Amino acid sequence: MVSSPTIDPVRLQAALARATGDLLAARTANGHWVGELSSSALSTATAVTALSVAQRALSATNPSPAVSAGLEWLVQSQNADGGWGDTNKSLSNLSTTTLCWAAFGAVPGADDTHRATVTRAEGWITAKAGGLAPDKLAPAIIARYGKDRTFSVPILTMCALAGRLGNGCEAWRHVIPLPFELAALPHQLFAALRLPVVSYALPALIAIGQARHRHSPSRNPLARLVRNATAARTLKVLTEIQPTNGGFLEATPLTSFVTMSLAGSGLANHPVTQR
Repeated sequence: MVSSPTIDPVRLQAALARATGDLLAARTANGHWVGELSSSALSTATAVTALSVAQRALSATNPSPAVSAGLEWLVQSQNADGGWGDTNKSLSNLSTTTLCWAAFGAVPGADDTHRATVTRAEGWITAKAGGLAPDKLAPAIIARYGKDRTFSVPILTMCALAGRLGNGCEAWRHVIPLPFELAALPHQLFAALRLPVVSYALPALIAIGQARHRHSPSRNPLARLVRNATAARTLKVLTEIQPTNGGFLEATPLTSFVTMSLAGSGLANHPVTQR
């Protein structure tokens, strides 16, 4: 039997005192702490795509300065291995690298303008997912999250909107449909229904679910009928739960996924999209 290492109480107290002192020293003159979010490749990529999809839907011919600046930041923050992590200090991971790669695909001409960056990203994804083909990439993204669709479906939706999963209806078969029609029911029932996304992702459930339905309706006539019948009602729910500042949960990725899904479904002028 291996005994646990003995902790020197003197050293422990010294470490505690030092950590406490450093923490207290970090306060402002007013006695409180100020924090800030890390710069995020994930947030930047989703925001770039949301703005680009909306602008294209509104017939804008050139990327806005915000879109161009976002892409340039992604170029500058790419890791040495060709991927991106959640922040500019994070190791590369498949989800964020795929989202960043999709962002370049969502902006007309960006693949050519930033060819070196895109090529490096494609090499990283190929090494991790086994290839760039939808039949390779989609299963790899889904496997990363298992049964939880909260992240895998939004990522694949963004890839579909950016043209990274192919063209037309064929691209959307790789996106798992979400039962957005259930958003018309009382929210208290969500836990009992065991939805494939957590309840805080209700905005994504509605917007992404409708995008998938619009581009690739269910072959089941009953499901198709129910979803057609509840589309307006669930959009009303989405409108009601949107904060006045336009964002959802103060989260750029969630707000971006909602925006790009609506704009990519012919709803670029919808009040939720505009806000």
